[in-house]
Amino acid sequence: MEWVETLLQRSCNNTLTKGEVLHSLFHMIEINENTLNQIQTDKRDFGPELEELKNTEIKDLDFHLKYYRSLVNYINSITKK
Repeated sequence: MEWVETLLQRSCNNTLTKGEVLHSLFHMIEINENTLNQIQTDKRDFGPELEELKNTEIKDLDFHLKYYRSLVNYINSITKK
C-alpha cells in the first residue's frame, strides 16, 4: 500500500490532513453501510434477475466497506517521520 502512503503524504503537503482523509473515509463507510442496510432490509420480491443484481450490489458494498476500513487501519498506523 505504498501508493496510499504517497497519496497521503502529497495530500498532507498540499491541502489535506490525516484527520481530513480519515473523516472522508468514515463518511464513505457511513454511506456504504446505510446503502447496504437499505438494500438488505428491502423485502420486496423483484424477481430472479433483479434479485441477482441485488446480491451483486450487496457483495460490492461489502467489498468497499472492507476496503475503506482497511485504509482507515493502514492510515492510522502511519506515524509522522
